[in-house]
Amino acid sequence: MILYTVLPIETVLEGLEQERQFVDIQLEGVTLTVEPVSLEEAVIVRVISTDPSHYLNPHFSPGRKIRLFQASSFTTAML
Repeated sequence: MILYTVLPIETVLEGLEQERQFVDIQLEGVTLTVEPVSLEEAVIVRVISTDPSHYLNPHFSPGRKIRLFQASSFTTAML
C-alpha cells in the first residue's frame, strides 16, 4: 500500500499503537459494541444481531454517539 500525504509521517501514524477499549452493551434489546469516549458517552462501533432490521435502524448506526446510562448491561471486550 502506498500512502500519499502532505502530512509528516509522525502525524499520520500518531496513536496507531494505542489499544482501543471496546465494550459490549445491550440497548433496547440489541447488542452493540461501543467505544467509550467519556464516562457517560460512547460511540457505536458494531451491531451484533441476527435481525436485519437492527442494521437498517439509524438509531443503531456505527459512528453514532449514545449515552451509556441508556444501556441495560455491558461487558468489556478487547478488539
